[in-house]
Amino acid sequence: MKQALQVLILEDHDIVAFALTAIAKGHLPDVSVTTARSFTTGISLMQNGLVADLVILDIFLPGGELANMIPTLRRIQSDVRILVYTGNEEYALALQFLNAGANGYLTKNHPMQEVAVAMQTILNGQKYIGKEMEPIVTGHFSRLLNPDTLPENIELSPREREVLALLLDGKKTKQISEALNLKLTTVSAHKTRVFDKFQVRNVIELFRKMKW
Repeated sequence: MKQALQVLILEDHDIVAFALTAIAKGHLPDVSVTTARSFTTGISLMQNGLVADLVILDIFLPGGELANMIPTLRRIQSDVRILVYTGNEEYALALQFLNAGANGYLTKNHPMQEVAVAMQTILNGQKYIGKEMEPIVTGHFSRLLNPDTLPENIELSPREREVLALLLDGKKTKQISEALNLKLTTVSAHKTRVFDKFQVRNVIELFRKMKW
C-alpha cells in the first residue's frame, strides 16, 4: 500500500501555514501535512521519526540560522526536498539558500497557484525558483556548470555545453553567436539540439532540469 506524501511546513505565521496546508491538501494526492512554528520543533519531529517528502521552509524561522538550516535538515534526512517560501526578495539570500542545497525558492508575493506548481515540480525531482529570481540565479549557476550538473542520461558535445552555459546565463541567440563567433543559424541548431536532448521548450524548463 502506497504511503501518503508527507509535507512538513516550518512557518511561524499561522495564516501562512494554514494557506500552505490548504494548497498542499488541495493539489497533492494522498498527502499528510504537519506544521511547526519553529525550526527547533521541526528538527525534533524529524529526529523522532517524521520522514518528510517535502519541507516548506520560511527563512526567518525562530530557532533557525538562515541557510545553515538546509544542511541541518539534510543531515537528518539526506533526500528530503526543500522549498524555501519567504517574504524576503533579496537575491543574495536566494543564492545562499540555493547554494546550500534548497530545491526551490519562492517569494510570498506570488499567487498561491504558483506555490502548488512549485510543490509539484520539486516533488517531481526538479528545481523551482520564482521568475523574478531567474536572471540572477541562472547567471550565477551557469558559472558553476560542469558535467556533474547534467542529468545522467544526457550527453552534450563541447560546443553544446558552451551554448547551454550561455543559455543558462540568460544570453539570447545573437549574444551567443557573438560570444562564440558562430553564425546565428549554427547557434540556433545547437540550441535546438540542447532543447531536444533535455526534452524542454524554453530556458526556464531547461534550468529546472539541471542537477544543481
